[in-house]
Amino acid sequence: MSSSTITSSGVGSGTDFESIISASVSAKRQQYEKRTTTRKGEAEIERDGLNTLKSAMSTFKDACDKLTKKNSMNTHAITTTQNKDNTCFTVTGESDCSNTNFDLAVTQLAKAESVTQQFKTADGFKNSFSAGKITIDLGSETYKDDDGIEQTRERTFSVDIQEGDTLELIRKRLNQNDYDLNVGLIKTEDGYSLSITSGSTGKDTSNLKITTESTDTADHDSLNVFNFDPSAETTTETDDKGMEHKVSASGSKWSYQEGKDAWIEVDGHKITSHTNKFDDNQVSGLNITVNQLTKDSNGNFTTYNVDVSTDEDAAKNKMQEFVNAYNTLMSSMDKLYKRNSYSDGENQYDGGDLAGDSQLKSVQNTLQTMVVRFTKENTGKSIFDCGLEYNKDGTLSLDSDAFKKSIDNSFNSVVSLFTDEDDGLIKQLSDYVKEYTQTGGILSERIENVESEIDDWEQKISDNEEKLEKYEASLRTKYGNLDSLMSSYNTSLSYISSILSGSKSK
Repeated sequence: MSSSTITSSGVGSGTDFESIISASVSAKRQQYEKRTTTRKGEAEIERDGLNTLKSAMSTFKDACDKLTKKNSMNTHAITTTQNKDNTCFTVTGESDCSNTNFDLAVTQLAKAESVTQQFKTADGFKNSFSAGKITIDLGSETYKDDDGIEQTRERTFSVDIQEGDTLELIRKRLNQNDYDLNVGLIKTEDGYSLSITSGSTGKDTSNLKITTESTDTADHDSLNVFNFDPSAETTTETDDKGMEHKVSASGSKWSYQEGKDAWIEVDGHKITSHTNKFDDNQVSGLNITVNQLTKDSNGNFTTYNVDVSTDEDAAKNKMQEFVNAYNTLMSSMDKLYKRNSYSDGENQYDGGDLAGDSQLKSVQNTLQTMVVRFTKENTGKSIFDCGLEYNKDGTLSLDSDAFKKSIDNSFNSVVSLFTDEDDGLIKQLSDYVKEYTQTGGILSERIENVESEIDDWEQKISDNEEKLEKYEASLRTKYGNLDSLMSSYNTSLSYISSILSGSKSK
């Protein structure tokens, strides 16, 4: 009797081996999943929770940084008696500015050193120059290098001029410089007006000098008309329009405007600046930018009043922004930390993504302790002296009246308590949170470790699938052999039964 291969377990014997195989594989799969898929899912929940925590802490840090930026907590109201539609100056305050009142006049605007020359067609100007070179020297300047050491450097550059070059081309070449020198050109009915202006305003901030090298030819204009040296000019001429020109020995005619400082008067005291900006080192706590002279309708200089006073409501709103940001972070941490519940020993996963996480709780406790125990060393002032209150749930609340009273009584000390660049509360909170939120920080490192763990579990799940395939194949082999054997036995039994039945019939 020959045997045959069984391809579907149970077909030969009539026994339901397929159900046995399916149940066995399913049981083995559940066994594997309890160790892998469940653990992978828990790691994914942890990763999502860490990302949520990092995002919440980053948002809080951004709010802190916004409040600790230079001048961000300056809530002084600054008003002037100028016409709002025609302002001569603007005033802004630094965080350390004090309440004050003064009269301000703008008596001179800063100007850059400049020269202007007319090129008239009637004088034989061809607008086609000989070849050569133009060199512009702006004098030396003082600057600080990367180490803060004061250095001096010369500001000089040259451009090559090709034969036949026009004023238009020369202007473009001269404007390609690294010193903010600006060359302008206007085409007039008489010819051209060329102006060269230093890149820096203020008296003696530049020392403009122009020298040339020219291969003069009869068919082209000489580059020598560009020569200019204030110290070497010999005469001053006045043209038919009343404009003064310094005339050099070379015959070049430039209208010359020396650099000027800006002047303002504060309560009658004269203050100067190379630019049209006066910083807080000149007028303590204030920055002043001027844009036109303060003259009345008769052309006489006049003054406008400037008043600096505390804006209590704006200060309160700034502090409320901090309180809101802090409370939002605490709420996010509470939700993430909420513990899971268990039913019949099974985790219901109904808590936060970082349920019972010790690191999360440690960070939250540290932040709360920093807030509650913070005291400014030089004043002994705490947040509770400024209208802030600590609630039982770990959040903060702001007593607006108490805060505005503290601001009114001691503006600078209150602002310093929270936003001092070295040791203010908000700055310290920002620095602490940064350790967790920055690239390569504590949370980033932990997230990377969890991601690696997830990858390991995914590999184990893949390996388990291969094991299940081999397990199922082994079961099919075993039950296939059993099915073949039982089929053979059944065949033999049927054969014997038929023989016995035949014997009895005889």
